[in-house]
Amino acid sequence: MASSIPSSTATPLSSLTAVSPLDGRYRGRVEALAPLVSEFGLIRFRVMVEIEWFLHLAATPEIAELPSLEAGRRDACRAVYRDFTVADAERIRGIEARTNHDVKAVEYFVKERLAALDGLAPHVEFVHFACTSEDISNLAYALMLLEARREVLLPAMSALVADIRRLALANAGVPMLARTHGQPASPTTVGKELGVFVTRLRRQLRAFEAVSVMGKANGAVGNYNAHLAAFPDVDWASVSADFVHDLGLRHNAYTTQIEPHDYIAEYCDALARFNQVLLDFDRDVWGYVSLGYFRSRRVAGETGSSTMPHKVNPIDFENSEGNIGIANALLSHLGRKLSVSRWQRDLSDSTALRCVGTCLGHSLVAMVAASRGIDRLEVDPQALEDDLAESWEVLAEAVQTVMRRAGMDEPYERLKELTRGERLDRAGYLALIDALDLPDAMRDTLRALTPARYTGMARELAERLAGERDDVIVEDVSVERVPWRGHATALMAVRTAVFIEEQSIPEDIERDGRDEEALHFLATAPGGGPVGAGRLLPDGQIGRLAVLAEERRGGIGRRLLDAALASARARGDRAVWLNAQLDARGLYEAAGFEAVGEPFLEAGIRHVRMELDFS
Repeated sequence: MASSIPSSTATPLSSLTAVSPLDGRYRGRVEALAPLVSEFGLIRFRVMVEIEWFLHLAATPEIAELPSLEAGRRDACRAVYRDFTVADAERIRGIEARTNHDVKAVEYFVKERLAALDGLAPHVEFVHFACTSEDISNLAYALMLLEARREVLLPAMSALVADIRRLALANAGVPMLARTHGQPASPTTVGKELGVFVTRLRRQLRAFEAVSVMGKANGAVGNYNAHLAAFPDVDWASVSADFVHDLGLRHNAYTTQIEPHDYIAEYCDALARFNQVLLDFDRDVWGYVSLGYFRSRRVAGETGSSTMPHKVNPIDFENSEGNIGIANALLSHLGRKLSVSRWQRDLSDSTALRCVGTCLGHSLVAMVAASRGIDRLEVDPQALEDDLAESWEVLAEAVQTVMRRAGMDEPYERLKELTRGERLDRAGYLALIDALDLPDAMRDTLRALTPARYTGMARELAERLAGERDDVIVEDVSVERVPWRGHATALMAVRTAVFIEEQSIPEDIERDGRDEEALHFLATAPGGGPVGAGRLLPDGQIGRLAVLAEERRGGIGRRLLDAALASARARGDRAVWLNAQLDARGLYEAAGFEAVGEPFLEAGIRHVRMELDFS
């Protein structure tokens, strides 16, 4: 019997014919990842690394055979990867069909493009100079992971946390029967239980954000063998470190042929932990929907069941749970696999690394599904109230605790005999209270209790956990690292306005003579005007962090701080520190800093030393 399945030649790739659901059913949810973690993205990052290495060598004075390039020719070189197209990637795949080597194909493509630029043809053999393929690939994957985290995953994670936070705050004081071991327990509030997930997810988000992304460029087995053979007088260790740092990565000086991938294991593990907390959230909310505490809002035209017309199912949380399972299985494998490579290298990591995009994709699908489910949730106050009204026995905890205060004998044991495994209604509860030999004031307090009022500090905790202000990020303000020379005027315009004019700090204290040795960070508005500044000193001190008054509360200060932290990690700092003005302490605590010692006066303003240990 002839097969009814069409042949591969008759089924062009589309969202319907894709083998992976990430490229099929869920393509719309992972579209932002596609240019970063796809084969196209990997090839483009490899092209970028090859070109940036060529430019870095051209800027190394000791390599006289490759002359330095003026700004126009550098821009023309960078345009090869900045304007990279699918047709360019296809060209590289065509070369690979001949070479049977993916990185060599990239090298030949880059040479081809640079040779077409004015005056560069005689120098194209410095493309891929002294490199092993892994010098290019490890940096390409590092840039892929860095960009995917910054541009896609962290925004999605932050949006998810913000969604849960809004739901928690809206229901901070809504009483709810807690359940331990699935059984009725001391009441809480909806908002407090959701707030717990806000703080848990925030913590895991920060841990994921803090993973250092590393890279190496040191040749065939990590010893600069070929480099020194060609140019024995060049300080290749420094040249390599500067190159990796300039890419925005942390330099790993000690490797075999491959960068050991330990940081990728940390990256995968940190993302998996975030996912696992989200899984716990998904299952809890699913359970609350099952109990009737939440309803899933009906959407016109949707069908919940093919046979049961009444169904409105919590499908988004189930979708999130299923995708987390796939993502974490792969993340777990990569976390274990990538730290192991036989001797100076084997290729088993190469095929495993190609699954990185799949891990990130299923993680993103899970986050998007959970956010969509949250958006459709509605609390059912009546269901919550009815459940509490049927569970007066949960007040036994309050009764036995008050009996302890009154000095009564064996209060726990007495209440256990009366209430364990029993249901109480209001009348039974009041009869129990009246039968106790308690002082009138204590009896009146207990008689006034109801399950809905017995929530302790739940509302306050919900508001405290979930109520930390999430600054609205000003997306069109750019933050970048800049050299002091050429940007001193812009940097000092901000610092003068904030420290000297607004805070009345003496000019001789503000201008301490250390700016020449510092790394500087500048925030500029769309029109090019400076709005924020900061610096990082060689000893790890972050300081002079300033944002113009009219631009504050837009997240610019945090972005400047993050830029300084990224640079500190990239250059290998183990820790950073700063002297924080007390009213700005929360900004630094949110970034993971901890106060050390007692507050002190500096320039007439109360400060406290704060430190952040990257380990």
